[in-house]
Amino acid sequence: MVSASPHQLWVVRKSMVVVGVIGTGYWGRNHVRTFCSLKEEGLIEKVIVCDTDETRAIEIGEEFGCEYATDPQELVSLGVNMVTIATPTPSHASLAIMMMEMGLDVLVEKPLAMNIKEAEKVMICAEKTDRLLLVGHVFRHHSGVRMAAELVKDGRIGKVRHIISERLATREPRPDNGVIAALGIHDFDICCDILNGVSLKKIVGVATESKIPGIEDHASLQMIFENGIIGFIELSWRSRIRGKVRSLQIIGTDASISLDYLDHGGLWIHSHPNDGHGQEFGGFGAAPRERIEIFNGEPALTAELRDFILRSTGLRTGPTLNGGNVGLDGMKRVEMALIATGFENQLNSSQ
Repeated sequence: MVSASPHQLWVVRKSMVVVGVIGTGYWGRNHVRTFCSLKEEGLIEKVIVCDTDETRAIEIGEEFGCEYATDPQELVSLGVNMVTIATPTPSHASLAIMMMEMGLDVLVEKPLAMNIKEAEKVMICAEKTDRLLLVGHVFRHHSGVRMAAELVKDGRIGKVRHIISERLATREPRPDNGVIAALGIHDFDICCDILNGVSLKKIVGVATESKIPGIEDHASLQMIFENGIIGFIELSWRSRIRGKVRSLQIIGTDASISLDYLDHGGLWIHSHPNDGHGQEFGGFGAAPRERIEIFNGEPALTAELRDFILRSTGLRTGPTLNGGNVGLDGMKRVEMALIATGFENQLNSSQ
């Protein structure tokens, strides 16, 4: 018997990779688009879209040249062996459990579930079925965030004093989640990722209610860590003046990092040695800055879905950036914030 070479094994394996995308709304469509681009690279053979709204499923299928289904339980019979779930939050946990019990690897969009209890059920199912479970904390795959985390870890900015994160947009409120679960979950996660294991003591803050009762559309929050560092988080769907903003500032004793999430090509380091406060820069002037370029950076969603494919096919191993534990921790922080702001009604189980 002649053994196949690693290249031949890869060719055989990739020809069998069929991805299903459940949910074809705004973000689900981005999943389909990105998978189709990865298909062109030869990473997968086929993408199948699935939505209970048949009109929508047909529309997205025709746009990207994909087969479609209207029932997630059909996907196995269509040859799918891995799925992403980009449906409204109330169905995340039940669909993730259903897919893993059917033998499929799963990447479910954040938040992992509606509450901690549901999230824990998903984690138990992943362990029981021995399936790969990833959660869509996509900014963990952002090249700038990874670079910032390394710079902080290496002591490039001295000791972190505080973090400022803004995630602003203009859109209608959603019926399932407000800005805390939809947007803030990213910022909570990034702050914890940057601080690399520093325990979060509590989250405090305020939020305003949207025109949908029980759903907040603006929140100002503070993450208070055990070592005294504070993460200042500003979230909004009412950014009428500034529009879309995705920014991160990490303030250190010797330097600070500024990052625009919309920029995948690099970040800035602002130098202020010995905890300088500005006089040495001419009073109110900003600290002198240096551009750190990131070469070969790709959109975070592309990096995340590429990682999912490689892990599902066994071509990448080792610790994950966005495993189920990250999703569970994210749910815990969302609960803290919703309770702190008085919007804990959103934690009710859904399905």
